[in-house]
Formats: sequence, C-alpha cells, structure tokens
Amino acid sequence: MWGYQSHFQITAEGKAEDVFRALNPHFMPEVFLIGVLEDEREGRHPVCLEPEHPRLRVSAFNKIHELARSLRNVDPESRIFQSHPMAQQNQDRRLDMRSYRNAIVEILNRELAYADDKCFVSYPAKVEGYQVFVVLKLNKRLIDETYSLTKTVFNDRFEIRTSFTASVIREFLEGCRQSLYGPSPGTETIGPANVELFRLAGKDFMYTVSQAGGNFQGLHGLFDACNTISSLRYEGSEGLGKIVIAKRGHKNVRLLLELAEPIEIHDYRKVRKFLEVTDKNSVILCDAAYIYGLAELIGRYNPTEESIFEIEFLQHYKWDVKHEGHSLMTVSYMQPALPRDRLDKQLFDLDIVRIFTKIEKRDSEYLWELIEIAIQQQHGTMLVISDNAKTEAKRLAKQSFGLQATRLHKDLFRTITAIDGAVLLDRKGTCHAIGLILDGKASDNGDSSRGARYNSAVRYMDGVKKPTMIVIVSEDGMIDIIPKLRPQVRHSMITKAVDDFRGFAGGEFSRRGFYKFMNFFEKIAFYLNEEECDMINSLRKKLEVHPDATEGLYVTFPDLQPDPQMNDSFYLPE
Repeated sequence: MWGYQSHFQITAEGKAEDVFRALNPHFMPEVFLIGVLEDEREGRHPVCLEPEHPRLRVSAFNKIHELARSLRNVDPESRIFQSHPMAQQNQDRRLDMRSYRNAIVEILNRELAYADDKCFVSYPAKVEGYQVFVVLKLNKRLIDETYSLTKTVFNDRFEIRTSFTASVIREFLEGCRQSLYGPSPGTETIGPANVELFRLAGKDFMYTVSQAGGNFQGLHGLFDACNTISSLRYEGSEGLGKIVIAKRGHKNVRLLLELAEPIEIHDYRKVRKFLEVTDKNSVILCDAAYIYGLAELIGRYNPTEESIFEIEFLQHYKWDVKHEGHSLMTVSYMQPALPRDRLDKQLFDLDIVRIFTKIEKRDSEYLWELIEIAIQQQHGTMLVISDNAKTEAKRLAKQSFGLQATRLHKDLFRTITAIDGAVLLDRKGTCHAIGLILDGKASDNGDSSRGARYNSAVRYMDGVKKPTMIVIVSEDGMIDIIPKLRPQVRHSMITKAVDDFRGFAGGEFSRRGFYKFMNFFEKIAFYLNEEECDMINSLRKKLEVHPDATEGLYVTFPDLQPDPQMNDSFYLPE
C-alpha cells in the first residue's frame, strides 16, 4: 500500500499495548491494517493485509464491494436527503465509508467466529489510493467482564458508547485514523498521549450520559462541568452528593424542592452550593443543561431504558458515573478510568488456588472475608497466610503475640488488625499470632518508593519455603498481594505457535513474519519450557542465515532460556 505500512502497524500495536494495559493489565491487544483499493492502479492488489494474518485470507474480502453496497442500502441514513449539494455529498461519502467499515466487521466476525478475541474497526483514511482501516483485537472475556449498557444510538442516528472501554477503543482508533492523514504515516508517533486519550474518551462517554437528559443544550460539556464542580469547596468542605441526569418529569424521579429558576449546570459555584442540601436519600435533578431542584428516586426503574444516570461526587476532584448501582467510570483529578475494587476478587480466587493447592472453597471464601475487613483499616495492616503458620508463630514468638490457634470472629478480627504488626493465619483462616514483626534479609526485589511495611513483607517472602501469601494494606491506600503471580495461559496456544513457527521455517522466508514470531516468543518467554526454547532457538538460527535475513539493517535475537520459576501452575486447564 505504502512504504511505511509495516512501521505504522508496529507503532500502532505498541500504542495499543500502552493504552489498553493501562485500562486492564490483562489485555494483550493486536493491531493490523486492511487496505481496500479505491483508485484503479495497475499492478496493485485490490485488498491488502498488514501484516499477513494466519487465520484470515485475503480471498475472504473478494466480495467486499457487493456487501458494502447492500449494507449502504439498508442504512437508515440513506433515506435522509440534504437540501444543500455539499451536505449531500458529505453524507454520501460518510455512508460509503461506514458501509465498507461495517462490511469489514461482518467479514471478520465470520472468518474469526470462534476466536477468543473481538475485532474493532476504524473508519478509513486514504493512503496511496487505498482506503486503510485499522483493526484492533481485544480479548472478548475481558471486555464482557465490564458492566456495559446496550444502546448504541440516540435519536435513531447519533452514535453513543456503551462503556468507557468502548470510548477508549473509539478514541484509539480515531487517533490511528488521524495519523494516517500525515505526510508519511508510520514515521511519527500515533494519536494523542495516553493521558489526553483517556480524557477524550471520558468526554466521549459522557455523551451517553448527557443524552439521557433529553435537552440538546446539555449534550456537550458535562465531563468538564463535573470536573469543575468536584474541584470546588464550600466553606472548606469537599463536595459530596449526587446529581441525577434524567429528563424533567421522569416517572421515576420526584422533585422534593423545585427551584423557581433552574440553575445552569455551568454555574458551577451555585451547583456546588446546592449539593450541600443532598443526603443519602436525595439527589439533584439535572437534564445535563440545568438543575431543577432536590429530588428522590421512586418506583421501579426499568434499567433497559437507560434513561437515568447518577453522578456521585466522592471527594475533592473525584467523581463516579453510575447506572442502576453499577459504576461505569470513575474520574480522579480529571483523569477517567474503569472502576476497580481496591482488591480484585477474581484475581484473588485464581491466585489462592495456585499458591495453596487443593484449598477448600469455604476456606478461601473465609480468607477473602478477613481480607475485606483488613483493607478497611485506614492506618494499614498486613496479613500473612502460610502453610507454615504454626512453626512460624513459635519461631517469631519474641516479636509477636502468640495465640492459641483459633478461628476468630469477624468483629474480633477487625479489632486485632488495628494494632501494629502482621496477623499470622494458616490456609483455613486459623489465627496463630498477631502483632507479628517480620524478619528477612535485604532483597533485590524491594522497592525504595514504597514504605517499610511493603519492603519487610518482600524480605520475609524471599526466605519462605512453604506456600505463603501476604496481603499488604498501606497507609496511602495501596493494596498489594505477594507473590505477584503472572497470569495463566493456555499451553495449547504456545504449542500451536511453535508448530506454526516450524511450518514457517520450512516455507518461503519473510523477514516480517520472522520478526513477528520472535517478538511473540520474547513476550511469552517466561512460559516456555526447555524443549520449546531449544526448538525455537534451533529454528531461529536456521532462519538467521537466510540471505534476506541479514540484508541492510536487521534485528538479532538472543537464545531463549527456560525460567526456573516456571511450572505447570501457570497453564490454564484445557
């Protein structure tokens, strides 16, 4: 398509990794390009993929023009006609590009129907006669884990996003598309900086909220308004309270105190002052343009309507967006993010069974309940869960309060976590000691940016030999679990990649394909066993002597070595 297309794809994928791992550290995004030839040029392929996709054939796009035409004909906007010729021309162009984008989505859904990933496609930009679409692949399960809305349009034509994640996807793809308009796409950075990209995504998602008010005047600017209101203090106190975004007269919202003159949402100081009259049972009614007074929610709300949203001001410069009790987005100091529990229950459930093999479900649930109590301690605390708890209690008797082993009542557990030192438990939640001062030698795994509590836990963990988990609650609110286990992967994914690499080595050489395999193996190097490392190293050395591998500038790769910490517990059951 153009000279720097591989550079653009690599840069876009690197950008995607930065963006989506900041959103969720478990995301492993992929990016590829699809180019559809628009200008008739001799010797050019009608459709191009960058890079070649092992499960996607170019022939799958043979009838893309026919599919795009059929999708255009059923697009509701195709029945709208503009009075001005220029407006009609712009609409026709928009319909054409949307129909091709939707055609690509249909083809990808058909060809990759059984994949674990979901594809998202940008609108195109024209480069060297091709309409170039950027495709982003993300794990379906991780996307589905996040609470999402269902409506994707309002007023039958305007697009809105169903989640903050969807808005981030939209802004990432739009940033890629805009970068394609540059003089040499692929030679410069792609899209805005991550901080700005997330802020743009937050603004975009707030259109989903503001449209529920039904007042076009309030459609724009709600994100900035909430940031400003959250920043203001009233007589020294932080702004706490809720604003409900809904249509005036909504059947599930009853006004308790109606203002004689509605207040504009952009009259920030008045809105902030009025927040003072709210409590846990009352809210401010707002249609995203004006606030109308103090109100309460009544009746049985139908969440499928998606017509009521709550904006809760939590503390200085921090606010949340909720629907039906589900947090959709949290914003702190103007920086939006996905809402997260202070500690991930799902991650805990995965890790506890890997550390304490054959632990009973009721015991892991009890441990989780104790952890939930511990994380409420504002001054911080630490739980040490160990299969060697009884022996450790005796060894460290002089630097702890040893107990007769007992399973503590939750209220009593809340009391004992208030004192300095760690609580020592076994895998059943039986307490053996409190006020425990941990020992250990200086560790290379420490972190000078963290406090004494965290680093003492790291030093202690370096010396343990039996299964142990430490939960650290720091005074600054940070919560850590040691050890930090790498996520599990499917071993079949690795064996398939090695088999594909073996097949690649026996076929026609492609430097791009070679680099793609090696970059992938370097990313998953921790999970490779000795046999797999030996096979990859052998195939790599064979390919490195190919004449095309060393032409011009080229990349060299070191031998892969099995990691001594790797074992079968890092593989998902299949």
